[in-house]
Amino acid sequence: MAAKVKWDRGAWWVVTHYQGKRKRKRVGPTNADKREATNIAKKINASMALGTFAPDSEAEKPIPCDQELRRWHATYVATMKPSYDVLTKGHIEKHLIPHFGSQDLGELQESHILGFVQAKLSEGLSPKTIHNVLSTFRRVCTLLEREGRIRRNPAIRIGELMRRVQRATSEEAPEVDYWTRGEVETLIEVAREHEPRFAPVLSLLFATGMRRGEALGRRWSDVDLDRRVLSIRRAIVRGALTSPKSGRVRKIRMTDALASELFDLLAERRQETLGRGWPEVPEYVFCSEVGTALDERNVTRVWARIRRRAQKRGVRPLKLHCARHTWATFALQAGKSIRWVADQLGHADPALTLRVYAHAMAEEEHDLSFAEFGGPGRPYTAPRVNEESEEARNPLKTVARREAFEPPTLRFEA
Repeated sequence: MAAKVKWDRGAWWVVTHYQGKRKRKRVGPTNADKREATNIAKKINASMALGTFAPDSEAEKPIPCDQELRRWHATYVATMKPSYDVLTKGHIEKHLIPHFGSQDLGELQESHILGFVQAKLSEGLSPKTIHNVLSTFRRVCTLLEREGRIRRNPAIRIGELMRRVQRATSEEAPEVDYWTRGEVETLIEVAREHEPRFAPVLSLLFATGMRRGEALGRRWSDVDLDRRVLSIRRAIVRGALTSPKSGRVRKIRMTDALASELFDLLAERRQETLGRGWPEVPEYVFCSEVGTALDERNVTRVWARIRRRAQKRGVRPLKLHCARHTWATFALQAGKSIRWVADQLGHADPALTLRVYAHAMAEEEHDLSFAEFGGPGRPYTAPRVNEESEEARNPLKTVARREAFEPPTLRFEA
């Protein structure tokens, strides 16, 4: 029976062994925390020697799931973007608390997580949605484990578990949806014909692969027509300005066609400013009829009308976000590097780009000259498939001629 100070997971811990049980208490990562942990261990060892030591009852208190989830959200809401705030609050109030209630987080096991998965599958939720909900739960448990309040994170393996659930419940392997080049041209044509104010937005999405919120947040100060560069500094999500999803500024190259279209759009905005008597050109590239930024709900309605009209012309009714998938697919099929495509899309890790858009990579390569290390010095000439040779017409005669085999005598049954 003794208490020791250990360094683990980026912090100093006091580990106490008493009556065959081990208890851990996290103190902190600094040198001052180390000194405090040493003092705590000395006091515990002294009380054990005197026979007055009593286990810390605070560590034995249960950790109610509902209280801890709400406490986590209230504590870390200052670090969340508005969209993530709404998303995690919905995960907690609609799914996690109704299922787990006030169960002790320190007693939950992987079997409880699988029970939650089974319950949500019976309610009709997709494996991807369940994975997102459990990601919030895992984040809370990870913090509790780091603080030493629970011994083990019960949701540590949800990624592997949900991949297995996905394979078990899917009828076919999932694949990223994207439009063909002909479908893209049809969509843009329909937009220019029926929704001309939205057509430049659609052209921008297909030509750059940026997210919808990033497109709606474009200002003319972000557009460099001379260098054909767009700067991504902000996005409009749920009606509020916010930073890009990656949290950093990135530069996107424009095609000549897109630069020309934006140049014409700027000229139209100047004429519209004079006609409507506005004091200056609206700051947003894509604005409403009163000069304000486009509302996301109106964009959704306009896109629904375009999609219905295009569907009558044979275009698949996919989501608007598939314009991003389409750009990435075409870029990789054109031979652009994974690193460049990831930078243009705003992915922090190129491995994510490779994992999502692996379907666009070349499946086979016919140029094997890098593996030529000498040989007979003559090219390999295979017989043409479309020309039927003598061997193909009469293989028996060929075998008899080359190998000196006598063809078998044909026998007829009575």
